[in-house]
Amino acid sequence: MATHTFLFDDACPMCKGYTGVFTGLNWSERRAFSKLKAGDIPNLDLDRGRHEIPLYNAETGEVRYGLEAMTTVIGNALPHLKPLIRSRFFITALKPLYWLITYNRRVIAGTKPPKEGFDCAPDYHVGWRLAYLCLMTSAILLLGLPDVPLLIGFGLALVAGLLLHRDRLTFLGHFVTVVFMATILLAVVPGVGAVVLAYGVSLIEGWRRL
Repeated sequence: MATHTFLFDDACPMCKGYTGVFTGLNWSERRAFSKLKAGDIPNLDLDRGRHEIPLYNAETGEVRYGLEAMTTVIGNALPHLKPLIRSRFFITALKPLYWLITYNRRVIAGTKPPKEGFDCAPDYHVGWRLAYLCLMTSAILLLGLPDVPLLIGFGLALVAGLLLHRDRLTFLGHFVTVVFMATILLAVVPGVGAVVLAYGVSLIEGWRRL
């Protein structure tokens, strides 16, 4: 698999994470988008590559994108899974989840554009942002709202953010992600320590995402 190289968004911890796993397993290589120079990969569609992670084959010059790229690598490494993961039904079923993560990956991870080099952030997509907000809000309500002190703090932060932030949907994307983190902590960590931990994580994550 050394001939295959993922071109990944190095401003995105999630992209770093799963391409790092593939590299660690020796299933593929990887190269950061911000390190690319014009003409390095002639067949690369940069615009498509911002939305679907590209996989470059150094032997053929072919570039595959998104789920096709990921399932190609996994299928080559695990041939017994190839009929399933390369099937049209499987890829079609995963597409909505892939687009949801792709168009919201910067608010999920709370990352900012790279200081230099090519920024491969996806286009702003209102529909997928609203879908993410609805999904996360539903998850928070199912898990249970935070305790009163946290709830008051989140309420104040919500009002301030909606009043001060120019891009309210981006603010809301970060906001529901932080609230979800706090809610998860309250659900899995017992006792009073959960509130303290959730409060601390919320402050750190909220400040980091400003």
